[in-house]
Amino acid sequence: MPDPRSGTRFAVYLCPPAGNPYYRLGSDLLGFDVRAGQVRPLPEFLRPQDQTEAGPYGLHLTVVEGFLTDPAWWPQIEAEVRAGVACLSPGAVLTLTGGRVEAWDDGETWVHRFDANAALLVLHTLLLARLARFVTASPFDAQVAQGKYAQPFERARMRLLHTPRGLDSWRPHFTLVQPYRGSDPAGLRTRLEALTAPHHAQTYRAVALFEKREGETRWRVRADVPLHSPQTA
Repeated sequence: MPDPRSGTRFAVYLCPPAGNPYYRLGSDLLGFDVRAGQVRPLPEFLRPQDQTEAGPYGLHLTVVEGFLTDPAWWPQIEAEVRAGVACLSPGAVLTLTGGRVEAWDDGETWVHRFDANAALLVLHTLLLARLARFVTASPFDAQVAQGKYAQPFERARMRLLHTPRGLDSWRPHFTLVQPYRGSDPAGLRTRLEALTAPHHAQTYRAVALFEKREGETRWRVRADVPLHSPQTA
């Protein structure tokens, strides 16, 4: 079974612009500026081992999972993303509201959770469906083989879309810390809630196509795709 940590991978994310205050905050928390490709010092309340899983991705909110693909398909993948984004109406924006800090996975994963507006939910569904044909392997393959995600609807999603998550059970979020195994979860929550409080509502006018290349451990931004860019015939 393919190792999801190796090979070429693509994903579609929301990622704030480089100068955005929330982007700077997230990059500092994760210890990695994905747009600049630069490692950053972690804040004093986090250790390198607290960010071994989340850090290499940089700050992002998943719209389409990080699937494995054939690198020869990059032109078609990018064209498909641009075509899907172009389907939104001229006034559409992607909004996140109701921001809150949540702890998942028995306190190992700390996220900034949001509610998506209709345009973002539609785009998530459209791109997930349209990009499925470029998937050569899924990061969920091993977990499903071991018996996780065993509900019928999750298995149906795996067969059709290569992920058991998303659609009407999508939980849009930015992962802020993973895997936290420190001794002060209450203190971590207090710090994260204070830092994220100014950013509980956000608006995006572009999605970001991310890639992780064969042999590399960190992700990079391949292209930003604005919602209302001119389309060629």
